[in-house]
Amino acid sequence: MFSCLSRVVVLSLFTVSLWAHEGVWSISPGVLGASGIDASFVANAALFIAMLILWVVCIAQLLKLLFNLPIIAGQIIAGLLLGPSCINIARWPLFFTPLRLFDHASGHTYQVVSSDLLIFCLVLFSSIFTISYLMWIAGHETDIEDILKVGWAATLAGLFGAVLPIVMTALVMYYGFPDEEITQALGLGLIFSATSVSIPVAMLFSYNKMHLKSSKATLGAAIIDDILAVVLLSLFLILLQSGTFGEIAGLVVESAHQITIGEALIWMIGSFVLLLLIGYFGIPAIVKMLKKYHYSHLLVPVATGIMLLYFAFAEKIGGLAGITGAYFAGLFHRMGDKRHRAEKVISPFVNFVLLPLFLGLIGFSVDLKVLSGHQWLIVAVLLIVSIVSKLLGCYLAAGASNLIGERSGKWSFIEAYLFGSSMVARGEVGLVIATILYSWRVLSTEYYTIALVVIVLTTIASPIMLGIGFAYLTRTEEGEGYEEYTLNIGLFNVIGTLRLFDIIGGRIEANNRFNTSIRISEGRKIINIEGLNIQIILCPERGILFRGDRDNIGELLHEVQEAIHHEVDRIVMHPE
Repeated sequence: MFSCLSRVVVLSLFTVSLWAHEGVWSISPGVLGASGIDASFVANAALFIAMLILWVVCIAQLLKLLFNLPIIAGQIIAGLLLGPSCINIARWPLFFTPLRLFDHASGHTYQVVSSDLLIFCLVLFSSIFTISYLMWIAGHETDIEDILKVGWAATLAGLFGAVLPIVMTALVMYYGFPDEEITQALGLGLIFSATSVSIPVAMLFSYNKMHLKSSKATLGAAIIDDILAVVLLSLFLILLQSGTFGEIAGLVVESAHQITIGEALIWMIGSFVLLLLIGYFGIPAIVKMLKKYHYSHLLVPVATGIMLLYFAFAEKIGGLAGITGAYFAGLFHRMGDKRHRAEKVISPFVNFVLLPLFLGLIGFSVDLKVLSGHQWLIVAVLLIVSIVSKLLGCYLAAGASNLIGERSGKWSFIEAYLFGSSMVARGEVGLVIATILYSWRVLSTEYYTIALVVIVLTTIASPIMLGIGFAYLTRTEEGEGYEEYTLNIGLFNVIGTLRLFDIIGGRIEANNRFNTSIRISEGRKIINIEGLNIQIILCPERGILFRGDRDNIGELLHEVQEAIHHEVDRIVMHPE
């Protein structure tokens, strides 16, 4: 049974090989190991990766400065510019040179295009680690207690926000375009069901609007619809394997024979329960044991190993999507690692290296030149549906919350609009789902490209919609009555700004009265303190910022000051 990861890699290899060949080439077993690695190829690979990362990071930052475009969208666009849509560096003579591989076992010589093999290796690395880490971190950022506290509006918005895009997209595509297959229509709906958590956080912080009720509800709703999207994807893949939609041309089916939907559901539920039991009782115990016996330095490799085990188990044994396993591995790791020690090490590398590489490769693999006028019409239709479905879901959730009489108060029209606008942007989870469905050949190359274009456009549309909403809110004085205080304590050259930020975070976590979560968004590290209504932001260029209630910020800084004085006094009193 091939894993979902294997299908991603094989299909990606097949795709890039078509750039240079009309047919599919294959490599005999042992040929790579027997041939060794050419030093020139290694140097070209290093140059290619360096160009890709630097280009993606610089262009994304430039687009943010010029057009306030979210970093994720900018990185995909940078990849588009570097790929076959524009510059197409894979076809530069430096990277397009043939690579000859000799197989000592058979005596045959194989010749492949250097850039094809290089891109295959990058896709392999990206598929194994980046996708798994993205879902692991998403699980680690999920606090079940926070989800239970977000209220009916966020919970229902997460539910409607996941289901409505699937239903509306499937209906519009299936009945609006007669040649459309139901499986492809449902697959497109699944891609647009999940909201990126990092994108709305970055946008709301940039607008300095995290204090709004709609902003707080967005965080919970985005997490809920991400969870539902992953679960619905697993169910959809099981239905495909069971033959519920009939025989589908080109579909990658793992098992040699089709299984019944009953058998598939039994395997799925049983594996799901096993993952939960092992995760709930096993993973936190392992983490606590490592800390108890002073092996905290092993938290990252152990977390990585468990993440990959969960990914493989979910895919190969349970019939679930592998990302489901990685998500729950992160969720249960958090239970034992309250101080986010593993996440503090993993998140910077993922966000600043692996994620730009992953997003750049996604844009790099897309050729916009293949889209016709009719296909751009489909892009426009899907963009409208993806926006309307999220807005409608949030309005329904806000209306239901008003009927229930939630303690947070009644939702106004503009508050529900801001709620829906912040949920419009799609991101990492949608990209991962699109890649998986493409690897299963549920999506054709044409619709995979269309899906990526729509995801980028939603990340552009969301800030524009929020800007309109915030401008209206200011004019109508809807936001009066809340005075948010912002304090910048600046940079610290001696003790180190990052070190002081970690000290403040450690002091807060040592006080068990408050629930905290850590996020990395567009180069900034953010600690959210629910009990104090405070956000602490580490901005590399500005220093440490505090936002929220002024009195609570003052008390928090006083506690930190006393804790530092106590530690310094202990050192002075006991110099030995």
